[in-house]
Amino acid sequence: MIKWEERYSTGDESVDRQHRFLFEMFNDFEATILEGRGRSYLETSFPLLEAYAQAHFKFEEDCMDRHQSSVARENKEQHRVFVAQVEKFKKELHSVQFDDGLIIKVHHFLEKWIIEHIIGVDTRLKFSIKK
Repeated sequence: MIKWEERYSTGDESVDRQHRFLFEMFNDFEATILEGRGRSYLETSFPLLEAYAQAHFKFEEDCMDRHQSSVARENKEQHRVFVAQVEKFKKELHSVQFDDGLIIKVHHFLEKWIIEHIIGVDTRLKFSIKK
């Protein structure tokens, strides 16, 4: 479980609200894994995750550009890498050789990415907002 803490704050309430929603999605995914329903959750949730990522990334990138954030370019690149990785996972999920280990790989990837990206990149937005 990832619980929202002030250390995840970006200084923009709309971005933070979207991040809290992402935490909820991740926590729902984790709960379904514990219930043994991780694969069905992935199958139904990948389209939502992709749509969410597309909308959120666009919003966040526009926000960083508007505030002339020093990490705007890095943010866009990390978003591109995230989208590419999710696409790889999606292909693996729908492959004939599906392995239940994929569920754990996706979980670990999302957990690490959410925490490292928000703390390492997104939170730096607040320095541009304060200027």
